[in-house]
Formats: sequence, structure tokens, C-alpha cells
Amino acid sequence: MVLLLCLTVLNASAQKTASDEVKRLQARMYKLYSGYDYDEFISVTDSLKRAAEEAGDDRMFYRAWANQVLFSSNRQRRSRAMQIAKEMQEHAIKQGNKWGIYNGLHVSAYAHEQMQNHEEAIKGFKKAVNYLHEYLPNESAASSLIELAKISYLRKHMESAIQYAEQAIREPHLNELHRLNAYSLMCMSAADSAAYHPKNSDFRTDFNRFYAEREKVKKAYGRDDIYGQRVDIFRCILDRHFDEALRIASTIRAPMTRYNLEREIYREQKNYEMALKSLTNYIIWKDSVNEVRNSHLLLEMITSMDVGRLENEQKELKLRNQSLQLENMAGELEQKRLEEETLQLNLKNKEVELQNAAVRQQNDSLDKHNKNLQISEYESKMAAQEQAARARRIFTTSAISIAALIILALAYILWRRSLNARRLRLMNDQLQEANTNLKTAYDQLEETTTAKERIESELRIAREIQMGMVPRLFPQHDHIDIYGILKPAKEVGGDLYDFFIQDNKLYFCIGDVSGKGIPASLFMSVIVNLFRMVAKDGYPPDYIATQLNETVSENNENGMFCTMFIGEIDMQSGRLLYCNAGHNPPVMMESSQQGDAPSNPVFVDMEANAPIGLWPGLEFVGEEIENVKGRPLLLYTDGLSEAEDGEQLQFGDDQILDIIASHPFEGARQMVDRLSESVKQHVGDAPQSDDLTMLCIMCS
Repeated sequence: MVLLLCLTVLNASAQKTASDEVKRLQARMYKLYSGYDYDEFISVTDSLKRAAEEAGDDRMFYRAWANQVLFSSNRQRRSRAMQIAKEMQEHAIKQGNKWGIYNGLHVSAYAHEQMQNHEEAIKGFKKAVNYLHEYLPNESAASSLIELAKISYLRKHMESAIQYAEQAIREPHLNELHRLNAYSLMCMSAADSAAYHPKNSDFRTDFNRFYAEREKVKKAYGRDDIYGQRVDIFRCILDRHFDEALRIASTIRAPMTRYNLEREIYREQKNYEMALKSLTNYIIWKDSVNEVRNSHLLLEMITSMDVGRLENEQKELKLRNQSLQLENMAGELEQKRLEEETLQLNLKNKEVELQNAAVRQQNDSLDKHNKNLQISEYESKMAAQEQAARARRIFTTSAISIAALIILALAYILWRRSLNARRLRLMNDQLQEANTNLKTAYDQLEETTTAKERIESELRIAREIQMGMVPRLFPQHDHIDIYGILKPAKEVGGDLYDFFIQDNKLYFCIGDVSGKGIPASLFMSVIVNLFRMVAKDGYPPDYIATQLNETVSENNENGMFCTMFIGEIDMQSGRLLYCNAGHNPPVMMESSQQGDAPSNPVFVDMEANAPIGLWPGLEFVGEEIENVKGRPLLLYTDGLSEAEDGEQLQFGDDQILDIIASHPFEGARQMVDRLSESVKQHVGDAPQSDDLTMLCIMCS
């Protein structure tokens, strides 16, 4: 029993350790998701899968696996993503994990829906619903059924939409939001059917029944869903209360939706003049939305230019390598020429030495002959003749030997000269060929230099266009003092800020696009245009962030994203509504400033939302501060806190707080200029490593 108790305690301790490891690795996974280190992300998620498997957490196990598929797709590793997805499905089937199989089916179908591939999406959602009903009857398939109803409504299959919504309501453990969405889709489907079939009273009866049930669910839920205003307008149209329908339509912030609904109301009212006017306004707004598509075309064109620039840079590097190789070849040829000259000098020296040796040998022979003659004279006159004959023979033999040696030496010298001449002719041909190649390379280098100058000119124009998109003039207002700067690290950058005043409210944003250069600047221009288009309809920051994410994440094959802080200040009450999408937290004073003594600056605590553009379907959470009057608000990008000096020491968050706390500021521009000057002193002569953007807002 004691042993069993010990094993139980050890098992519980091991499970607790595994659970802590799952939480740690989960935080690490979401931190790496916005980066580009593919190998590290795969390693961390593999570790998270093992830890989740040890802890028995099947849901986290398959969630980490699914994130590997998403990360691989966003980083242009599609074949790898398909392989991981296939392995995930095979593992879930092999292990018999029904929850993993269902979620794989649902996510695949949702991806088809986002790509407007409705046929494949319907097949996938139906397969997911059937699988869940068969193997997990206690789990709710309402999310899949509501997506089926939504697709049917968009395709004008109203009866199918009502059937799917009614089936969703009958699902077990249904939450109130899914129930409310189902009744909203049923009401809109019945109302549209009545509009297309005005003589069929059954649709009107169904609408009234659905509407009554929807009101009960809305009261229990405590708030309305995104379809509420449209449902109320359909109710007024069916009841012939056109004035009430027009009043509700006037409260809709989205102009395209408002004009389209007003057109339907006026048409049912037989007021064709106003219906035509509403249709005209709808078309005008629709044409303005097409500007976003033009921005996408501009993105594709500039991306092609960037690819051409990179190819030219590669050609330039190749030409530089060829030039260095030619210089090396010229040096080698010069060295060989010097070696040949040295060899010729050595041959001449050898020839002279041979001639000197022959002369010395001849002199020695003559001396010997003279000595022999002298000896002969002393010995005997008779022996003189014999000695003379012997001397002549010796002389003849020596002369022949000397002549043979000289002839051999001359033949050797002539052979070496012929061999060296052939080598010199070969080297001369190689040098001429190298000179020809060098001339061709020089011509190519001249063409590349001309193309590079043209690209630099286009980059200067792109910088002027980008800087013209951010506000350069700051309003003189009694209640708002605002000032900002944007300094790109390259010719163009990915930082952004924007603001405008509408209906006594200040709408503003600041953001940092992933990457640098032309791709980041184009993505930045799309974000700024979308922000202005959605914010001018008066939507709150969380809705603006959600709409921006839905638009830019669609067909985002390059995997680019943007961190943003979006805010709305009511200049009369001082109330701040904001939504932070993965951006640096802003700095705000803890309390209102009194006189010249600054209050304590702190980083604002906020909800952790994902950056904009990672994947569709995200619901961003907004927050608010009751009153920001007298409390300066500083927004910035990581080019401020991560600015590095020559020793790669960063500026840091603490230094930002110290500068704001130790220096009183009379206006927004003074705060921005003081921080900009401090960063400049910190960086010194080091090159700017990232785009630097700051925006200060003071409300009084």
C-alpha cells in the first residue's frame, strides 16, 4: 500500500510538471508565430506536441500540429504544409482521435470558404457535421451548420439556409450566440424569400415566428448580433412601416450597406426616384472600394520591379567576380613573363660559361704542348719529331671534342628557345581572349549601372509617394494637440500612422508592417487606405481591426502582417476606445498633469490580440479608458525602443519612461522632438536599423 501511494504521488507530480511544460511551450509557440525562424518554430511545436501527449491534452496536441500547417503555408512552404496536414490526418485516424479528425475537417472546409471555393467548403462542412454526429454526439456541430447556412444565404438558397439554421438550433450544448446567429439567418432568409415571392404568405408567417423566437434569445443573451439591424429593417418592410425602416437604415455606419438597404425600402415604397438616388450612391461607394483592388495591382507591379532589381544586383556581383578573375589571370600572365625572362638570362649565362670553359681548356692544351716541346728539346732531338706528332694528335682530338660540346650546347639552347616561343605564343592568345572577355564584361557592367541608376530614381519617387500618404500637417484644435514623425530605415519603409477628426471625435492609428523596403511600403499603403475607408463610417476600433484583418489576410500568399494600435477619442468627454493588434503598448501618464511637475508615465495594460493579416476569422477585442484629458498618450514603433548604437546596445523601454518622467512637456511636438533627439544621441554614427515612428496625442 505504501508503494502504491508513492507511485500515485509521483504520477500526479509528473502530470503537473508536464502541464506546466505545455503552458510554457504554448506561450513560446505564439511568440514565434509572427517571426520567420522556421526551424525553431517547428522544433518548439514538436516539443509542445510531445509535452501535450505526455500530459494527455489531445486538444493542445492537435492545435500545435495545425499551427505547423499554418506557419508552413504562410512561409511559402506549401508542399511541406500539405505533407504535415496529411501526417496529422493519418495520425488522428491511426490513433482513433475523433476530436482531431473533426477539427481537421472543419478547418479545411473553412479555408475553402475563405477562398470563395463554396462547393468544396459545403462538402467539407457536411462531412464534418456527419462525422461529429456519428462519433461525438454530445459535441455541438453548430459552428459548421451555421457556416453552411451562411453560404446558402449568400448563394440565395433560402430554404436550405433555414434548414441548416434550424438544424443548428437542435444541436446539444448550444451557446446563446450560435442560437442568435441561427435565428438571424432564418429571419433574413424568410424575408428575402418574401421579397422574391410577395404573394406567398407562408414566408411572412415564418418570418414573424422566427422573429419572435429571436427576440427571446436576444433578451436572454443581453445584446444583439451583427445581423440585428438588417433583421429589423426586413421586419419594417414586411409590415409596411417604411419610415421606421428608413430610420433604422440611417443608423447603419457602413455606407454601402446603408445605401443598398435604402434602395430596397424605396423600391418597396414605390418611390423610384429616391431608389435611383440610393442606387447611385451605392455605386459611387462601390467604385471607391475598387481602389483597394488597384492597390493590389500596384503591389504586384512594384514587386516585379523589386525582383528585377535583385536580379540586376546578382548580375552585378557576377560581373565583379569575373573582373577579379581577369585581374588574377593578368597577374599570373605577368608572373609567367617574368619567369621566361629570367630563364632566358640564365640560358645566356650558361652559354657564356660554356664559351669560357672552352677557352680555358684550349689554353690548358696550349700550355701542355709548350711544356712537351720544351721537354723534347732537353731529351733528344730525335724524340722531338715523335713528340710533335703526338701533340698534333692530342690537339686534333681535343679540338674535335670541344667542337662537339659546343654544337650540343647550341642545339640545346635552340631547342629551349623554340619551346619557350611556343609557350609565349599560347600565353599571348590567352591574354587576347581574356582582353575580349574583359571588354564584354565592361559593356555589361555599364548597362547594369544604367539600370541601377534608373531603379534608384524610381525608389526616390516611391519614397515621396509614401511620405505623402501620412499626415504632414497637424490640426490646430482647442481640445487636441497632436504631432508625429516617420523616418524610414531604407528608401521606403513599412511603418505608418494616420489620424482624422470627424463628428468631434479623433480617429488615429499607428502600425509596423513585417519586413522592410518596397514590399513593406506597399502593404503599409493598403493598410492606411483600408483604415480610412472603414474608420470614416464611425466604427469602433475593434470592428476596424477585424475588418482590416479579414481584407488583408485574404490571398495573403507572402505571409505579411502588421502590428497596429487603433484608437478613438471623444474630444468632449475624453473617453478613449482602443484595440491593440500585437503592437507595442503606448505610454500614458498615471494621472492628469498638474503645472510643470510631470506625473508618473506607465505602459498601458491591454488585451493581447494577434497582428493583422496572419489568418482570417479572428475577432479582435477592444478596450476603453474613461477619461484621458490631461494625460498625454505616446504611441511608437519598435524602431524607438530597439534603436541600437555602435555596440548594438538598445535604447530600451526604461529610457523612454525616464525621459518622459524627468522632463515636463508643454506640447506633443516637444515630447516627440525630445525623444527623437535622445535616440539620435544614443545611436551616434551607427546606421539606422529599423523604421522609427512616433505619434503623441494630448487631449484637454
